[in-house]
Amino acid sequence: MNPATTRRLHIERLELDLRGLDPAAAEAAVRQLGPALARALAAGGATASPAHMLDAGTIASPARPAPDTLAGDIAKSLARRIQESTP
Repeated sequence: MNPATTRRLHIERLELDLRGLDPAAAEAAVRQLGPALARALAAGGATASPAHMLDAGTIASPARPAPDTLAGDIAKSLARRIQESTP
């Protein structure tokens, strides 16, 4: 990767409410969230400006989602909000 094109996104705190999901699936999804978010941001060509707080909203999910699907859905929602916050 070319250092000149490397982008960094600093997330100080991320709060996820995964109530009602199978705990093992929720934990697995959270572990996959970083790479999923990187892919979602790369796909959208996002750049981010500083923002105090972003609300990624609600994601409808079955009680036993596949962890990679859940991570991808969360990442897409976050990426969309990051892109919307960019002036």
